[in-house]
Amino acid sequence: MSETFERVEKKYLLTQTQYEDILSKIDSYVEPDKFYKSDIRSIYYDTDRFEMIRRSIEKPEYKEKIRIRSYGEPSHDDKVFVEFKKKFDGVVYKRRTKARYIELLNDISKAQFKDEQIGNEIRYALDHYGGVRPVIYIGCQRSSYVSKEDKRLRITFDKDICYRMKHLSLSSDPADKNVTDKVVMELKVERAMPLWLSRILDETKAYPQGFSKVGSAFLKEIKERNNHE
Repeated sequence: MSETFERVEKKYLLTQTQYEDILSKIDSYVEPDKFYKSDIRSIYYDTDRFEMIRRSIEKPEYKEKIRIRSYGEPSHDDKVFVEFKKKFDGVVYKRRTKARYIELLNDISKAQFKDEQIGNEIRYALDHYGGVRPVIYIGCQRSSYVSKEDKRLRITFDKDICYRMKHLSLSSDPADKNVTDKVVMELKVERAMPLWLSRILDETKAYPQGFSKVGSAFLKEIKERNNHE
């Protein structure tokens, strides 16, 4: 299985009140997506110097991520998604295929990818960075909606966002730490935002705000470690 995405993604960091208000206001315009509720588990790969994460924090015009992702807890023999995600000038380009979970944990560069073309692109990126390893786990609970009028407009809400930087796997762990108490809303659009949505965002005072789960978790971990030194 392979997939390619090209779209504009806008993120919003919402309080619980804003989240509930927006949810009630969009109700007549959207419907639950095919995969409405998701238990999303991701492991991000990076160099020992955390080059990709540090670059993401700087909010450059161009950045990229390599991660594996499952929806729920996989077994070692299950195939999970492998994603190579690039963002340039606000547009996201995502290449996605699958590989066996245990192979990815052992050595992503030697994994057998379901789509070899995407696999080669991932290996090229790995070579560019001089080798990467699993560095951080991010988990969240996601609810997804699509516009009734335009299925290309997708709205997701991520809650209970957690992370850890040790004992990395796609399983939950008592050591998981909270990233934020806020709700991350993401709009994924291929065309201009509809007027009804612009009006709702204005009414609820929700404004686009760059927010990286992995970047925020990384900064929080660094701060905690510095406080303990």
